[in-house]
This record gives sequence, structure tokens and C-alpha cells, in this order.
Amino acid sequence: MKKYFLILLLVFSIISVQALFAKDIQVKGYTKKDGTVVKGYTRHVKDSEAKKSDTVEVKGYTKKDGTVVKGYTRKKTEKVPTK
Repeated sequence: MKKYFLILLLVFSIISVQALFAKDIQVKGYTKKDGTVVKGYTRHVKDSEAKKSDTVEVKGYTKKDGTVVKGYTRKKTEKVPTK
């Protein structure tokens, strides 16, 4: 019984620590140039290191024509300063 309690305590501790570093970001709704209205939504960021990483995780989505795009990971693009 004591062994199960320690395992349960360890699992709870790991989940609690992960929750401390997890972050939800509220994104406001907006209208695209083509007139498409995007409703506001909540985005989940795992931790601050995810922002510093050189990769971006893109969630899956459905295009207007019905094409389903699966989620994928890509490298961040560098912004080139304009004059």
C-alpha cells in the first residue's frame, strides 16, 4: 500500500510541476484581408522554452476547399528587417 501511495505521489508531483510551466494564451478574434472572420481562441504553450526553440508546432486544420492538413513541425522563419 505504501508503495502505491509513493508512486501516486510521484505522478502527482510531476503533473503539478508541468502545470506550473504550462501557459494558456488568449488570442483575440480578427478579420483577414479576404474578409474571413477568425473567432478568438485559447492557445496552449508548454513552457517558455517552446518560444526560444527554432521549431514551431503547427496544429492540423481544414482549408476552405475542404482539404484537411495534418499537424506538423517546421523551422521558424527569420524576420528580415525592412528599410
